[in-house]
Amino acid sequence: MAIYHFSGQIMSRISKQTGKPKSPLACAAYRSGEKLVDEVDNKTFFYKREVEPITHILAPSHAPDWVYNRERLWNEVNKIEKNYNAQFAREFNIALPVELTKEQQESLILDYCKDAFVDRGMVADIAIHRDEDKNPHAHVMLTIRPFNNDGTWGNKAKRQYRFDENGNHILDKNGKKVFDKIETTDWNKKEVFNYWRKLWADKANYYLKENGINEAISHLSNEDRGMEQMPTIHEGYVARKIEKSGKQSERVSINNEIKKYNKTVSNLQKFKAKKEQINYQNTFARKFSPMEKKSLRDIAKELKMFVNVQSINERKEQLMQWKKSIQFSKDSDSKLRQLARIEKEEILIVNAEEIFNAESNRFIQQYYPSWDIDSFSLDEKITIVDKTIENNQLLSEDQLDHIEEEVYSNNLLKEINSILKNRYAFVLTINHKLESLNALRSELENKLGITSDSFELSLKRASIKHPKEFEMLKSVIKNTGELFKVKDLMDEFYNAEISKLYPNISVNNLSLEEKEILIVGTEYYEQPITLESISTLQRYTIEDQIKLIKLLTEDNQDNIEIIKSAYPNFQLENPRYLMLFKDECLRTIDKLPNDISRLLKVIDPEKVAENELAHSSLIKEINYTMNEQIDNYNYSYSTIPFGVTNGLLQGILEQRNYSSKKQFEEDLKSKSKKRNIRRSGPSL
Repeated sequence: MAIYHFSGQIMSRISKQTGKPKSPLACAAYRSGEKLVDEVDNKTFFYKREVEPITHILAPSHAPDWVYNRERLWNEVNKIEKNYNAQFAREFNIALPVELTKEQQESLILDYCKDAFVDRGMVADIAIHRDEDKNPHAHVMLTIRPFNNDGTWGNKAKRQYRFDENGNHILDKNGKKVFDKIETTDWNKKEVFNYWRKLWADKANYYLKENGINEAISHLSNEDRGMEQMPTIHEGYVARKIEKSGKQSERVSINNEIKKYNKTVSNLQKFKAKKEQINYQNTFARKFSPMEKKSLRDIAKELKMFVNVQSINERKEQLMQWKKSIQFSKDSDSKLRQLARIEKEEILIVNAEEIFNAESNRFIQQYYPSWDIDSFSLDEKITIVDKTIENNQLLSEDQLDHIEEEVYSNNLLKEINSILKNRYAFVLTINHKLESLNALRSELENKLGITSDSFELSLKRASIKHPKEFEMLKSVIKNTGELFKVKDLMDEFYNAEISKLYPNISVNNLSLEEKEILIVGTEYYEQPITLESISTLQRYTIEDQIKLIKLLTEDNQDNIEIIKSAYPNFQLENPRYLMLFKDECLRTIDKLPNDISRLLKVIDPEKVAENELAHSSLIKEINYTMNEQIDNYNYSYSTIPFGVTNGLLQGILEQRNYSSKKQFEEDLKSKSKKRNIRRSGPSL
């Protein structure tokens, strides 16, 4: 079972345990297993280990080259941290999942340290210890002082002096200037530490899932996860060594008592679950034959995962990506072994799907004898069975139609998401990307001398004469085809959704971006939008608006998790969703406190899609207009802003004989010409 252990400490020159001086070279030598010399007092440190640690040093790009020399690194730290009680390093002790291979464990800890620490500017000295087979873990020593861009040591903190209302320095009782100590990094913040803890769980779970292991860890306590079991404490190497010598370790004894308690709780939970199962007899239930049950158990054992339709579909996607990643690599024994494993798993998945299909057919024939089984896909059959069991009653024809639409849309989304990471940014940039690819293709064809009248011959010549450019042309053509494929899929998905929600709208009159805006608007307001309802649409209460504005504008890493937890449907990565939220708050700005109404301007939908959004003027213009209305209100307190997005939605719904997006942009641009750049104070 995968275990979560993630503990940290700050290392100082004076040991908290003994009160004696401590050298960073001694700490690094103990963890790395290397012989290191402390240049300050010329002491040599070496700690022999039966199993040699695996060590790495990772550093940001602007760090000097000498950081990759362990002895030089910690001697330089020793020189810069001069105070007798100075802090010289931050250390984390992290348990590695025993379910992963040694190579996978190593990749995991390197990936984590880069994202968590190195990208923030720290040097990470990593040592993987495998003294015990069941206790692989990593020690990560981190520099506590940042580097400047030129590779010199930076400051850990700076002074921020206090001033009175007249701009004069505030003095203390001794006549010295009063100042606050401001840290130059956020590495000591509690929320950053909590972010590191969660990131480790997320990274470890990703690696476990990617390698077909049905285990997961959590950074949350058992209490926070709603579990009755008590967590065991970390025993460590020393405690287990004491037990092996025949003596008693307090930490091991505590864990033994906790395990006894947890076993009692587990038995009680099993009894409760069995009692509930006996008390609740479902009218509808899945009915696998004994042979099918045995086959599914065997398949689950081979695939090393719990087998249901969802997990089978996810594994199919993983196998497809796995096959893609190795198909163009050189032939080798490793590649052949991987392909053989993929083929074996594909056969197992087909067998599992046949079992689920047969069971679903029997279920539908028993409870829906008049329905044509062959007209349903496997996904539709599974959904029919699941919905019937979930509702504990037969489905109506209307519910069946809804299932067909739901499965169709879900399958389209799966296909889109398998190609795209971010469909919102894609919709914004698709035309620009296609134009760029077509321009590059024309440029390459001209350079290679490819002509339509002797197409095949000119292609052959180009492949021989300019192999590098020819390969680039092939890549451009392939990428263009992929983009068109995804664009068609996206259109198909939006057409299906809009036809279902807005049967009176002709989807052919809408651009891809207008379709996306209409769908996101429907998702945002959680209801279909009508011309009559536009002026009164509101998703969030004033209290929710205030809370969300604070969370979106505060510089706090935990805020994203808080939003996801408190507002799970809030689409943080969708610039249009953020645009609709900002516009809704703008229309109720008179009900917001003054400090909150000023913060509203800080929310910038453009930043969500980063530089992808630079190619879409629509949201840029809308955001500019919203900011203008916010300023006008905050400076003059005149009329309540009317908002911006209502006009866009109205244009889409009215299906004007011109492109709604283009006309809306023109309206915004014409207004921008009349903008008064000068800002006056409140009217007297």
